[in-house]
Amino acid sequence: MHTQDFRDYINNIRKEALEIGYSITTMDKYLSIWNKFINWKNETHFIYDEKEYSKFLLEYYKFDVNKYTNKSKSHYQQLMRSKRILDDFDSYKKHMTKQSLPKTLYSDYPSSWNIILDNYLDYLKNIRQNSDNSIKIKGDYLIRLLSYFYQNDIKNLKQLSKSDITKFINKTVEKGHVSKRRNFYILRDFLNYLFIENILLENLSSYVPNIRKKEKKRLPTYLKQDDIENLLKSIPKERKVDIRNYTIILIAARLGLRLSDILNIKLKDIDWKNNKINVIQPKTNNLNILPLSKEIGWAIIDYINNVRPKCNNEFLFVKMKYPFEKMEQFSDFNKYFDKCGFEIEDTKKGIHNLRHSLASNMLDNDIPISIISSVLGHTSTDTTSNTYLKIDLGNLKKVCLEVDE
Repeated sequence: MHTQDFRDYINNIRKEALEIGYSITTMDKYLSIWNKFINWKNETHFIYDEKEYSKFLLEYYKFDVNKYTNKSKSHYQQLMRSKRILDDFDSYKKHMTKQSLPKTLYSDYPSSWNIILDNYLDYLKNIRQNSDNSIKIKGDYLIRLLSYFYQNDIKNLKQLSKSDITKFINKTVEKGHVSKRRNFYILRDFLNYLFIENILLENLSSYVPNIRKKEKKRLPTYLKQDDIENLLKSIPKERKVDIRNYTIILIAARLGLRLSDILNIKLKDIDWKNNKINVIQPKTNNLNILPLSKEIGWAIIDYINNVRPKCNNEFLFVKMKYPFEKMEQFSDFNKYFDKCGFEIEDTKKGIHNLRHSLASNMLDNDIPISIISSVLGHTSTDTTSNTYLKIDLGNLKKVCLEVDE
């Protein structure tokens, strides 16, 4: 039962959510919805009521919570989460903390441990030649992992023992398969590093399970070329943010770049004289030189001249608000996708779909695998073949053998 004034209630939720690792951006989106509820309610002080909030969502957003499913539009999913947090924050909090590590705050361990962590990350970069994106993922996870150890009475990393690792593994078994596989891999590698550096006298990495990656049997889903054109045409150009978003989506659709590739494009990477874009791919650290078409070129010019804030940031795509930092994420794609109302079975949303779509449509037009691989920036044509030849059903039917009865 809710007894706290609603304004205090949502502020306390936001504060506690940030403490356990939720991003400011995510919580501010919820806060924006909750503030709209306050305006809709038009009362200074009131206690949260689930039925009233459901009525608000229906009247304000045309969203009926009784018709919600896990296949609802992404915007509706966000609205539903905003309600579930308010309905029972204590239960939702357990779900939120479970997504990172068992019973841990986001960051709480001795500052001296950062020296070990920084040395490990330097080792990954200079010796193992990991990409910047991979290093960031591992660093973020290890911050939470070290916090877990410290909050469970490990005051010195040299004290780590087999029983500590086993205890942690047992608390993590409820996680999804992909999460366990990734987290165990990082933990195993870090423990091996601690042994190499004589921080640990025993190599505890052998006690961490090695979970094999499940083979993906689902075929890549993609949009046909006409659907992509309709998507691009549907994006309005009235607001500055829409012009920026259109430019990002256009680059993804025409060049098949990953989102990380696009957000890492620097102003100097655009070779206007030779009509090329030089892209350093964070995932592979490889240079991919792609054509700068007139369509993309004019979209970038429109964005730079009329939308992009006047600032000294070297990256092409920056946040619209001061201090105009580099964009680190892009979550607006699905709202344009949803508005198009595509009724395509099992089509996965997200801007990465455009990368699959470009490759698949090139394959449909008999473009050689070597060229598709070059466009996508794959280090090997095997990667391209293993992913996209599975969906070339037309050509597969031509070479299939008849089975004798």
